[in-house]
Amino acid sequence: MTGIVQMAWRNLWRHKVRTGLMMGIVFFGSLIVLLMWGFTAGVFDSLIRTHVELDYGAVKIHRAGYRLDPVPTRGFTPPQLERVVAAVDAVPGATSAPRLVAYGLLRSAYGATGVEIRGVDPQREPAVTRVAEALVEGRFLQEPAEALLGARAARALDVRVGERIVLLSQGPAGTASRGFVVVGLVATGLASLDERTVLVSLSDAQAMLGVDGATEVAVALPRGGRHDPAAATLGAELGPGYEVLTFARGNPLVTGFIQGNTGEMVLTMLLLAFLAGFGVANTVLFSVIERTREFGVMAALGMGARRLALLVITESVIVSALGFAAAALGGYFLVGYFARAGIPLGPLATMMAEVGIPPRIYAAAEGWHWGASLVVVLATGAVAAWYPARRAAKLDPVEAIREI
Repeated sequence: MTGIVQMAWRNLWRHKVRTGLMMGIVFFGSLIVLLMWGFTAGVFDSLIRTHVELDYGAVKIHRAGYRLDPVPTRGFTPPQLERVVAAVDAVPGATSAPRLVAYGLLRSAYGATGVEIRGVDPQREPAVTRVAEALVEGRFLQEPAEALLGARAARALDVRVGERIVLLSQGPAGTASRGFVVVGLVATGLASLDERTVLVSLSDAQAMLGVDGATEVAVALPRGGRHDPAAATLGAELGPGYEVLTFARGNPLVTGFIQGNTGEMVLTMLLLAFLAGFGVANTVLFSVIERTREFGVMAALGMGARRLALLVITESVIVSALGFAAAALGGYFLVGYFARAGIPLGPLATMMAEVGIPPRIYAAAEGWHWGASLVVVLATGAVAAWYPARRAAKLDPVEAIREI
């Protein structure tokens, strides 16, 4: 096998133009695939990071059955809440923030809209999410009867910092309402937060709804920490009366979006490999036709048909590997550049914000993307050379030597 590889290597550099052409085909096809993977991974990474760091947290804990009927009375009682917070605090690097979520109506002097009313702990929430860093006007919650509003919701209702709003919802005792002063506006890039969520203090939400506990506990983990093991640890500690969900499990729509687009990228990669394979196959076939006499001499000197076919396939695989290596080098620098500089979405930013994609996306590299691309490129090189190799193997030595 070593002799075949050495012979294939020498043959390639005896025909530098043809080898360069084949490498160019593989290079451009591979570079396009690697860049597409880089931007796709960047979009997915931005999507997940935005939701995790601004809204959901890495893990979220509910009382069992709450998600089937999400009303405040099905949340944690104070003793249960203390137990959940203690369990999270026992996980190295984890921080928690209790929340009380209800759905209701926001009324201002100029209109009304349906919103999610989210009661948060002003001290613990900034340690779990970066929503306080998304302030574009005003400040975070500090005093009783204060509210934080999404900038887009504020524009739609013509509400400014310092003005009063009224929140209405349904509590155990019936309809509940309370007035709040808007002390800050946030722009997170998440439509669910910027258009349909009002943040108030946990104590205000409890007083308004007549509930003592919380409906959920959001958990933050160190950057780069694995979510599934932490969720499994918390689930085992808390037992069957609690539901512990990572972001991936708690957001099937986002997870489905990522899986669907990953499938589309795999199909795109295979299509590009198929098209590049035509170019490689065509070049290898012309190479075999041009070298008919050379192959005839090899066969006459005792080189078997199988070794001739293997030689042609090896040449194609080597060229494919070299082309991919060049593409990987170029892709490394290009993906690295766009990982720092990013690409603005421009007019698409508003539409992408609906699913939580920020207005500027940054490329990212996933090892399995590059590994899968390499395997596909090498396999394509081998398959593309199959017919030319078969033709070379079937040559009659005498007739081949007579070729001019």
